[in-house]
Amino acid sequence: MKIALCQINPTVGDVSNNRDKMTEMVAAASSKGADLVLFGELSLSGAPLGDLVFHPDFCDKCFSALADIAEAGKECVTLVGLPVMAQDEAFNAVAMLGGGEVKEVFMKAMPSSRQERMVFSGIDSPEFEGADDGEMPAYTISVDGVDILVVVGDDMRFTDTLECFGRNGEKPDLIVNLTAKRFAHQIIEEDAENYSSLAAALSTPIIVCGITGGCVDTVFHGGSMAFDAEGRMVFKGKNFEEDLVMLDFDAREGFGRVPRQSLPVSSKSSKARHAYKAMVMAVRDYFGKNGFKRATIGLSGGIDSAVVAAIAVDALGAQCVRGVMMPSRFSSEGSITDSIRLAASLGIECVELSIEKMFSASLETLAPLFGESPFTVAEENIQSRLRGVLLMAVANKFDTLVLNTTNKSESAMGYGTLYGDTNGALSVLGDLYKTEVYEVAEYINRNGEVIPETIINKAPSAELREGQRDSDSLPPYDKLDVVLYALIEENMSVMDCAAECGVAIDTVMWVDRMLKINEYKRHQLPPVVSLSRMTLTKDRTMPVIVKY
Repeated sequence: MKIALCQINPTVGDVSNNRDKMTEMVAAASSKGADLVLFGELSLSGAPLGDLVFHPDFCDKCFSALADIAEAGKECVTLVGLPVMAQDEAFNAVAMLGGGEVKEVFMKAMPSSRQERMVFSGIDSPEFEGADDGEMPAYTISVDGVDILVVVGDDMRFTDTLECFGRNGEKPDLIVNLTAKRFAHQIIEEDAENYSSLAAALSTPIIVCGITGGCVDTVFHGGSMAFDAEGRMVFKGKNFEEDLVMLDFDAREGFGRVPRQSLPVSSKSSKARHAYKAMVMAVRDYFGKNGFKRATIGLSGGIDSAVVAAIAVDALGAQCVRGVMMPSRFSSEGSITDSIRLAASLGIECVELSIEKMFSASLETLAPLFGESPFTVAEENIQSRLRGVLLMAVANKFDTLVLNTTNKSESAMGYGTLYGDTNGALSVLGDLYKTEVYEVAEYINRNGEVIPETIINKAPSAELREGQRDSDSLPPYDKLDVVLYALIEENMSVMDCAAECGVAIDTVMWVDRMLKINEYKRHQLPPVVSLSRMTLTKDRTMPVIVKY
């Protein structure tokens, strides 16, 4: 039999366009002799959906769209992911189409993520009749004499029950897993290893079909793969791109001639490469799916704004990116010249709007209240907020969006100014620690200097007072990021963190305190492109607390 893996980039809620894209793919696959056509989890509706599933008629609209897809592939069996409503409950489901109609609907038994459980019902619902004592339901279909077990999303976690899900209690000839995998560091490599081990353990071939694309803060990397019964990868789809691939499969012989591929190997360079591609896709789809074309970025001469500018150029094109330099009395000459060099390297427009007059006017206005008091963080933050005013004014005037340049280390420590450098429609680097930002910069420069080495090599500074350096108020980033990673990603206690990281307990206690008391700032950040399993604004949902 011939199997078509259709990895698409759906737009959340845009059922009509998603349907049209799927109809074209089904027709193309059918013309190539496909017997089975696969689409990923929630491919018809897009994901994540949130409460859109409960919007009047949304699920009905999705189900109605199946008719056109079924009509396009009358000669084949097609599996499509979509949400369905049953007795006022929403389910993450897969529809089986054949002969121009809907044949059957399979429901995901165990919604896994916190966000998914808030929306979709699962095995505890009365809809799962016969699923006694939390037992997983078996969804088996037969295509050209091949018994196929269909598994929706993370129901693949229940590996101890998969073996007996074939017809008549026998092992299936093939397992098909339709997924919508949210990207996170190392997930591409880990998934390949996990599916390989599972196929070998079950002695059963596995096909994985995912979706790709960005939806505000969420990126789906695709992840379509195929493994033979020995756990060898026989196919690896493109990551962060749409894809249509035909595979030959025989119940006795397994997969036909497909180039054997080795499992992806995790490394520092692959981590940076995948993170970069995820951010590019997030920016491109955020703009494209929301009808915006141009980005505005504040260029400081620092590493963060340089990396964001490079990502924006890759995502939108140099002609759609404008850099704005906003020097003050504390800006170094190097910050200006480095920004100009970066703009020239990227081929983007770069304008200079000095904040000096605005800053002087602000200080003069506040003089009756501030008096002769020393220069403090208040005066520092005025500069940041003035820059935010200018960026937002430029964005409003020319119908563009501001891209935020705050990184995860700064966000964790509250090292940013609300309504100033925390402005923006999308936080591109908000899930990258500062040291990881440098790794991405190295990837950007892999084939030659794009980001000037002077930017990469300079000491980080906000330049809000004379001679200021980040190291004046923060530990060195290589040390700080190790501590933050332990506290955030691994949820270590202060004592364990100090012992594990080899950092003084007083330093860890101070970092932990700063992490906690700056939660209020993170509640006001723009959406953060999620690149890890512990994004500060989505996965680590802490209350605003001062004492704990």
